[in-house]
Amino acid sequence: MDAFETTNAGRPSLGWYGILGLGLISLAVYCSVFLIWLTPLPILYAYRFGPKMRSIAAVLPPFLLLCVCYLVLVPLVTANFGTDLTLKVFFWLPGIGLTPGEVSTNSSLFGILYFLFFAMMGAVLGELEPMPFSMTRTMAIALLLLVLALGLWLFLYTFGDFAGFIDRMQGYFAQIIREVTQVPPANEEMRPQWAFFQSHADSIAQYMIGLMPAMVLNMVIFTVWLNIIVARRIFGGPTAFFVSLGPLRCWRLPFFGVWLVIGSAFLWILDSYVFHVEWLKIAALNVFLVFALIYFFQGLAIVSFYLSRWALSPMIRLLLYSLLILFFQPLMSILLMAFGFFDSWFDFRRLTPKSA
Repeated sequence: MDAFETTNAGRPSLGWYGILGLGLISLAVYCSVFLIWLTPLPILYAYRFGPKMRSIAAVLPPFLLLCVCYLVLVPLVTANFGTDLTLKVFFWLPGIGLTPGEVSTNSSLFGILYFLFFAMMGAVLGELEPMPFSMTRTMAIALLLLVLALGLWLFLYTFGDFAGFIDRMQGYFAQIIREVTQVPPANEEMRPQWAFFQSHADSIAQYMIGLMPAMVLNMVIFTVWLNIIVARRIFGGPTAFFVSLGPLRCWRLPFFGVWLVIGSAFLWILDSYVFHVEWLKIAALNVFLVFALIYFFQGLAIVSFYLSRWALSPMIRLLLYSLLILFFQPLMSILLMAFGFFDSWFDFRRLTPKSA
């Protein structure tokens, strides 16, 4: 059977070999360490050009191979040669180094479910790709579906013992902080900070748990955004992906985002001077962190808009982006967030036509 078949409408349709090959490519990307964020791309491609049920089968071979690696090979090597050799041999498996110095069932479960989450992201994007939605609506629907899936998994995993799950996560982060700070830093000036982290590991871990919703949501936002951009770039030609989104350099978040940021800042101030309730401050900070990433993307869109307007070559654009990332990362991140936020008022790209 050929990798590509032809539908009645003349559109190429993936055969079984193509579907299974894309599944194996997705597994290779997942285990590549550096390209793990692009794991949904092959599933997205299979979902668009293959029949729906057949494209879902692309997930089955990688899932089975991961189960063999995590549940058979890793325990076998650990039992015969020890944990240290297992960590060295299977370092490419996501989740293996999740718990320092050991290989646990939780790390194996994390690695398998992490791949399934990426596969679901590819299927969701494949379902949304032909829809005539804007970028904001596409992102919102994808995030809603993926967050609901995460919430369902968390409910099933904890079986109602959510407080115990939080305590275990806090203990895990505190253990990580203590083990990392046991090694003295090479820089003498960092030793007081290292000692502070060592003595306040529990409180730092508690704060990290409070910010976990924003971290997870930002990870999902970044991954969805990245896969949309890369899909539009590499799957071009007559079968271009996400055509309805238009040029992303013209994308702008609706004005309601400004009010959410202002509301979170007001909630922070109100809690600091009136209520003194810790969870209000944590909630406000979570909202601020999520919208900081969103307005960072909007700031990047502004930069991309003017680089395209000035008709700079792709090589010069790549050079400018590299210089911004390598040498001006902290400052440029703040500036891009500010440009993205104030673009709602000042319309730096003049996207809204002025009325007579």
